[in-house]
Amino acid sequence: MVASRTQVILRPYVRPIVRWLLYFRYETHFVQGNAGELRLGKRVATANTLFNLSSGSILVDDYTIFGNNVMCLTGRHQFIGGRRAGLSHVEAGKSWGGGSAEVPSDGYDIHIGKGCWIASGSIILGGLKIGNHSIVAAGAVVSRTIPDHSIVAGIPARLIGDTRDL
Repeated sequence: MVASRTQVILRPYVRPIVRWLLYFRYETHFVQGNAGELRLGKRVATANTLFNLSSGSILVDDYTIFGNNVMCLTGRHQFIGGRRAGLSHVEAGKSWGGGSAEVPSDGYDIHIGKGCWIASGSIILGGLKIGNHSIVAAGAVVSRTIPDHSIVAGIPARLIGDTRDL
């Protein structure tokens, strides 16, 4: 297919706009909590990822990519005697709950290794590490540490392969 004269003339003007829109689409993320606790390595693609930093920090090593709508959740709610720790404030009409009594501020860190692929719709729960060069399949819920070169899938995520075998 041969480009028309109009396409050739417009290409230098349209390309930067399209490139900027794609960058915005694939390099955006949302941070809930203390943004200072999020550390992204070199050339990490976040693709609309939610980073919840309420109960810990998140470290993502270099060259890791995220599919769309991944959630990395450090946030936890404490239960005491079978009830949410902040529920008394809700019942008294003072708040919706939460606060330092209910939501711990640390202890549920997430560390995602170098060169990982976290596929779309995955959920990474706090208090774990994903090893270097691992794949988390789409829709998986990672609730425990996984070693380097792992391929995990399912709810909860289970080891289904090794990236060195691909």
